[in-house]
Amino acid sequence: MSTGIKKKVKVPNLVGLSAQNAAIVLQAAGFPAPDVRYVESYEKRGSVVSQNPSRGQIVDNDSTIHLTVSQMNLIRFLPAIYQREAADGSNLLRDVLWVIQHLVDDLNGKIDNIHTYFDPYEAPEDFLPWLASWVAFTLDDKWPIEKKRYLIKKAVEFYRIRGTVKGLKLFLKLFTEVEPEIIENQWPFEGFRIGVTSTIGVDSVILPPMNRAHCFIVDFPLDPEDVTDELIIQIHDIIRAQKPAHTTYFLRFKGQRRLLSSFGIVIGEHAVGAGMEIVVDQEVEEHTLGRDVGFDDIGIE
Repeated sequence: MSTGIKKKVKVPNLVGLSAQNAAIVLQAAGFPAPDVRYVESYEKRGSVVSQNPSRGQIVDNDSTIHLTVSQMNLIRFLPAIYQREAADGSNLLRDVLWVIQHLVDDLNGKIDNIHTYFDPYEAPEDFLPWLASWVAFTLDDKWPIEKKRYLIKKAVEFYRIRGTVKGLKLFLKLFTEVEPEIIENQWPFEGFRIGVTSTIGVDSVILPPMNRAHCFIVDFPLDPEDVTDELIIQIHDIIRAQKPAHTTYFLRFKGQRRLLSSFGIVIGEHAVGAGMEIVVDQEVEEHTLGRDVGFDDIGIE
């Protein structure tokens, strides 16, 4: 498979190899898949009769190598009247059957190598999302192919630590490339108490009773200015999928004045209804980091 970086490569000797092995050799040398053309020959069926460019030539690694492979045309299975050639040696039916032969051999090749489709390190790249779905693992399109193969291979092992602090950190780091801090049995607010710990319009918080034994805080060492709506939604989805079902979490970015939790209402800085921020899970897509909404936006009169 070509790496995308053009460089000069010596063409290997492919004559005598089977078409399948020749393709593997070319892939190992950095070439794309070869262009195969069939021809009737006395050589062993499926073996490479000739190649272009020839062996030893120096070409770009993104060049397509043309292979001529020995094969028996399907026309040989038809009555002799269909095998007659025109004066110039052509036979339209024979040429059409070469196309069918390519399709049949391609299908047979996949069946012969079906076992490789179940190995993450050997499966074709376009089959990896389907293979990942078998182990209920989600792939990120931005990941390099090597990372996708490795994570699919390790997916079952990862499920052994699912629901643990170690597992949650691992999955968040895999998708965000940043490892957060998980603080167990903690909640950032004490609740709503007038005249004791809260000042209306400054640091007031309205929350239902919280059982800290079932709570945890996820602290990300990210600058709030660098956090996008898409990243916040992705982080929430990962935490919900990996945390124990009975727990409640609070998502926080270090250095952030306004916080995003799994639920609750945070009163704004200026006055009730003037700087209010919604932090309910279901509304993360609509009311996200740094966006102020009033009481009218959530139906509070």
